[in-house]
Amino acid sequence: MSLKGILHQVMYKDKATVYRAQKVLAEDGSDDYAEEFGIVYEDIPCKLSQYESELPTRAEDRAFTLSLDLRLCCDPEYEIRMNDIVKIQHRGQQFTLRAGQRFAYPTHQEISVRRTKEAEHGD
Repeated sequence: MSLKGILHQVMYKDKATVYRAQKVLAEDGSDDYAEEFGIVYEDIPCKLSQYESELPTRAEDRAFTLSLDLRLCCDPEYEIRMNDIVKIQHRGQQFTLRAGQRFAYPTHQEISVRRTKEAEHGD
């Protein structure tokens, strides 16, 4: 069995659906991007894991913003681009994350993903 096959069998227990901003024509005929995101890939096998052990926070006016940085690993055949939205099912939890830099290797790829949200009481 190939290393890619082993990764699929042993590691890729999560599922990801990837959304990308849709290109549309602006009123002047130039390319523009819509606010809507369309599905690029659905239920691709992957592995979501922790990337940073600290939870960075940032104060903005009267609110705190929490950032959660994670790592997504999957087959390099999927072209996940920066700023794609990735919804991941991981062990009964759902994460909605924004894709960062992609690092492709012959057997797999690693993509930094981030969730940023306003902190709520009890977070």
